[in-house]
Amino acid sequence: MTTRTWTCMCGSFEGEVKGDPSLAVWCHCGSCRQQTGAAMQLGIFPELKVLKGEDNLIAYKKNPEANITRFSCKTCGSFCYKNINGDTLVAPLGALKGEGETVKPTCHIFVADKGHQDIMFDTLPQHDAFP
Repeated sequence: MTTRTWTCMCGSFEGEVKGDPSLAVWCHCGSCRQQTGAAMQLGIFPELKVLKGEDNLIAYKKNPEANITRFSCKTCGSFCYKNINGDTLVAPLGALKGEGETVKPTCHIFVADKGHQDIMFDTLPQHDAFP
C-alpha cells in the first residue's frame, strides 16, 4: 500500500495518508478559494493520520451546519487537512510527498462557484456541486 506524507510550511505538523484517494479533485468552492485564493487540489483518503503536531493545530468550522472542520497550523497558518461529517478525511494533494507522490485530480467540483480567475485548460469532467 502506498504511503504519502506532508507537512505544513514550518514543519510543526506532519500527516500521513495510506492508499490512493477515493476521489481526487480540483475544488472551486467559495471556501477553498477564500482559503487559498484559487482552486485547490484535494484528495479524499480512507485513512489519514497526524504523525506530529496535533497539539499545534487550530480547528475551524466556517459553518457549523455544514459539519466541515478545517485544521491549520497555529505557527505558520498552513492548511493541513479537513474532516467532513466526522468520517471523510481530505488532504491537500499538492503537498503530498513520498512513494508515488503524484496524485492527479480526476474532475472539477463546485464549478458553479468558481471565480472569474479560474480558467480550466484540461478536459476533466466538471460538476456544479459535489458528485
